[in-house]
Amino acid sequence: MTIDKVDLVMWTKNGAITLPYVLLQIDRVIPKEAIRNKIVIDDNSSDQTKLIASRLGWSVYPNDGKGISDGSNTALKYVESKSFVSFEQDILLSPHWWPNVPRLLNEKDTAIASGIRLPNKPLALRKLLEYNLEQYPKIMEDRDAFHYGKTLDNTIYRTEIIKKMGGFPRFQKMSLHACVDNVLAKRVYDAGLKWKIDYSVKSLHIRKGLRDELRHFYWYGSLYPTLEPYIKGKHASAKGFLKKLLFSPKNGMDLALKLNSPQLIYIYPLIQLALYRGMVSGRKSMCARAPIHV
Repeated sequence: MTIDKVDLVMWTKNGAITLPYVLLQIDRVIPKEAIRNKIVIDDNSSDQTKLIASRLGWSVYPNDGKGISDGSNTALKYVESKSFVSFEQDILLSPHWWPNVPRLLNEKDTAIASGIRLPNKPLALRKLLEYNLEQYPKIMEDRDAFHYGKTLDNTIYRTEIIKKMGGFPRFQKMSLHACVDNVLAKRVYDAGLKWKIDYSVKSLHIRKGLRDELRHFYWYGSLYPTLEPYIKGKHASAKGFLKKLLFSPKNGMDLALKLNSPQLIYIYPLIQLALYRGMVSGRKSMCARAPIHV
């Protein structure tokens, strides 16, 4: 498959702080002659997001609904190219993305391709996630092809395949406004297709620091119980979360020594605690929403 001109899409929500850097970096990485349309789907931002995107050459449209699930499907309505690329508003695209990732679609059974993203800070967490992503393809990808490493923030798709699948996963009846990537990857896997990842292409996720990251891990943990029926995986197992938490001091020490990063002695246990607390909170919320039969 030869990559023709591509449409670029992005969903935004009050991203004025990071957006100028993100959009200018996209302009530096992806040649102008390779781009057909630049499309921003805005989720009712109250800051200068829409103005910034418009001034930097992006066409801005309102989200038909709310959140990433609706935003990605709204964007898909405007896509005209054979393949399109999606970004999130806080990702600094790797300079190596354009020469390496789109060519992965040349494989006949590949529907989606992406690089990986790593937080810009704290450095210890970046080292940990980078190490995990380096190990992951060796031990897990064939068994768990819809989970780790798949994101929508530096990703290229075959338009026809995504539209034939009915677009991006929709969660209108669920309290699940994220994890669109996990469910989409599971659908691709079930269809006998592939989502290829170039683990050497590393974009930066602009983050505020450890506290912000721990909130993110808590939030992600809280989504696992709701996500479980969609991917039919074992990631939302309460025992699995608790086991990782109980062994986290030892594993944190081992990782600190292996990666020469002393901060992981406390960062790794804090991550496992945030995930476990989030998962417990998510399960409680599901029980509260469950109908009572009498």
